[in-house]
Amino acid sequence: MLVAFIAALIFRPDPSSVTADFDYSSMPVLGDPNAPVKIVEYGDYQCPSCRNFNLSIKPDLVKNDIDTGKAAIYFQDLVILDGNGIEDSNRMALAAHSIYHQDKDSFWKFNDAIYREQGEEKTGWATTDVIVNLAKSENLPIDYDKLRSDIENKTYQSEVDASNAKADKLGVQSTPSFFINGKLYNGNYTYNDIHQAIETASKGE
Repeated sequence: MLVAFIAALIFRPDPSSVTADFDYSSMPVLGDPNAPVKIVEYGDYQCPSCRNFNLSIKPDLVKNDIDTGKAAIYFQDLVILDGNGIEDSNRMALAAHSIYHQDKDSFWKFNDAIYREQGEEKTGWATTDVIVNLAKSENLPIDYDKLRSDIENKTYQSEVDASNAKADKLGVQSTPSFFINGKLYNGNYTYNDIHQAIETASKGE
């Protein structure tokens, strides 16, 4: 067993050396799917750094890069902050998948709302009732009973698991992590630095 564990560590891929191949058509997308620059965010809805990106950096990306057709952003789950019987991150991911399958445009409204209302880690705050009531408060045009059922029955657990498995295969272990046109972004998490990476990617570099 020890040998297998050591081998797993040795052969874990270095994300910076990997060019990821994504099925973009299967992911929630914000912006024009035909945009020349595709950004994939791996996020955990319980992650404070993800919240900071969503509230402080993404608005400028939307205004200057996404709404202009230069880039599109895609979202993938990387549930890493659950534990000790707490499933806040996974429950929110299940809800996001349910909403996405009901109404794709509502996904991003929920994405923004859940980060805005993010509670403390590993407290169990993200109950099914809290999540469903948040969706109602945002007036999402979805079936709220189905949302509740999808969360409680873990309807889309296989999709959440597949996203986590993809991240693991790519060697991604932290959130948020970004791939820009398939290449791991290693820069600072500021708008100017990410914007520059977008500019570089748009030139095929």
